[in-house]
Amino acid sequence: MKKTIFTLLLYFPFLLAGEISVAISEAVMNDYLTLVGDFKDVSEEDDLQIIWMLENPRVKFENGRPLFLVHANFTHGQLNIRKDIKLKFDIQFNSRKNTVQLIITDPVIKMERNREILGELDISDIYQSDFVFSGPMLRNDSFTIKTAEGKEKFDVTTQDPIITIESGVIEIAIDLLYE
Repeated sequence: MKKTIFTLLLYFPFLLAGEISVAISEAVMNDYLTLVGDFKDVSEEDDLQIIWMLENPRVKFENGRPLFLVHANFTHGQLNIRKDIKLKFDIQFNSRKNTVQLIITDPVIKMERNREILGELDISDIYQSDFVFSGPMLRNDSFTIKTAEGKEKFDVTTQDPIITIESGVIEIAIDLLYE
């Protein structure tokens, strides 16, 4: 009996070792952006009307990179500029806070004509520039189980997270090791 328990305890860490993950779908973020909706701002400069319109904001996770997409319309007097904007996200995992942040790396949209910048709009004032989600870390770094010999305590350690971006999903996974 003792030999069986000893063997089980020897192999127990390898039997229970696994991975825990959090998946962030583009549908979740697109639902938020749908709630915020389109944006329109009208102002005047030197007696010329300036209109900014952002339509159909959304995110797309594909080909190993997350993107923020929006149709931008800029009117400056009689001049109209329309652009399809693609902004990149940076993904950061904070193990102490157990949070995953998706941060728009450069949230400023510039409208220009003949290399002259006619207008700039910082979309972090409209949509937040970073999206924060709970991470995959466990709350406890150990656990205790009852055995025939009494209580046994096992420590849980984690390795660095693995971040993968597949079609429509960002997954943050960590390996768990039991000692």
